[in-house]
Parts: sequence; structure tokens; C-alpha cells
Amino acid sequence: MDAKLIVQVVINLVNNAIKYTPPGSHITLSICVEGGFVVTEVADDGPGIPDNVKTQVFDMFYTSGTKIVDSRRSLGLGLALCKSIVNAHGGEISVSDASPHGAVFRFTLPYEEVSLHE
Repeated sequence: MDAKLIVQVVINLVNNAIKYTPPGSHITLSICVEGGFVVTEVADDGPGIPDNVKTQVFDMFYTSGTKIVDSRRSLGLGLALCKSIVNAHGGEISVSDASPHGAVFRFTLPYEEVSLHE
């Protein structure tokens, strides 16, 4: 895998959580192994994402109507690029509801042991 690209995916997901949740929200990053995949989740307890938006957030050039706190305009490329990177590595990316409120962005990557031959 290209570690720099995967780090960029994590940075983008955390930056989005910071951008789209109000001050005082909590953001949690977790990583585990499930089956043959490494699962990474970025969860927040902000207002969440409406169901009709969840189907579009990974589309290129899609931006929600949510105002960004610092008034920067988003180009709608971040999540689309995350999806492309994750898919190119054989994984999947999705968004779901956090409980009791908020959003969970989850991506998987195939898990494989690395053998060093010296």
C-alpha cells in the first residue's frame, strides 16, 4: 500500500470531522482487524449527516449545504479522493450514523502479513 495516501485519507476524514462538527464535539479514531481487513473509523458526536446526503458525500464536486465554520469553500473533492484511494487499495469506504448522534466514516483495507527477506 502507499502509506502516504492512506495517511492522507485519515487526515481528510479527521479534518472533515473537525470542520463539520460544532466546538466541544468529540472525535474518535479507531482501528481494528476484522476478518481479512483492517478497519479504520473516524466517528464524531456532532449533528450527523442526513440520509439523503449520505448517498452523495463520496461523489466528486458534491458539497453539502452546511456552512463551514471558517467560511472556506470546499471544492467537494476530499471524500471523492478518499474513496478513489481506498478503492485502489482493494478496500471500501462508507458513512453511517453514530449513536446517539453524529457520523462514522469507516474504511477497510485488505490485511496481509509482511515478510522481510534479508
